[in-house]
Amino acid sequence: MARHGNLTEYEALQQLLQATAQPHGLDKLVAMRLQGVAQGQARSAARKQEKALAWQRKQAARMPASSSWTGWFDGSAYPNPGCIGLGGRLCGPDGFVTEFSLAGGYGDSNQAEYMALLVLLDAALAERPDQLLIHGDSRIVIDDVTGMHCVASLDDYRYRALAVLAQLGAVRFCWIPRRRNAAADALSLHGRQG
Repeated sequence: MARHGNLTEYEALQQLLQATAQPHGLDKLVAMRLQGVAQGQARSAARKQEKALAWQRKQAARMPASSSWTGWFDGSAYPNPGCIGLGGRLCGPDGFVTEFSLAGGYGDSNQAEYMALLVLLDAALAERPDQLLIHGDSRIVIDDVTGMHCVASLDDYRYRALAVLAQLGAVRFCWIPRRRNAAADALSLHGRQG
């Protein structure tokens, strides 16, 4: 357009914008575009705020009551499959803490995780907590024991865990990333080496 009409690039751009904005005018087109950008930013801010509120609600629901117990479990197998180590920690509201670090024989990492959960559940059963929040970094085991996604090869472990859970009070499970399960992870590694 600039070459054919003997115009500068600025003049050609201006004519193109005016032609595009013909029914409303260039000022109206710019105002509509700015309004659209502002509305998009407002929607984005509202989505971010809703996500933040949802995260806060989720975190609040995970927080144990002052009278509840908390537990962490982790299992490791090296190589996978290989020698199994089991680790975990059970904490009561009155300062009670018990830890375990055990060798678990030979198996894969999912079996190791489930075995660690079973040892933790047995420890909890001995204490009879009214409420228990269990943390673990194995999505497979947590999804399996809660029934979200069952794995056929883990049926025996699930049935044993469900039998113990039926004898306990209210139990909730919370998946956490491995870095937030460092204490149980260290205990499982120590159990594997012992």
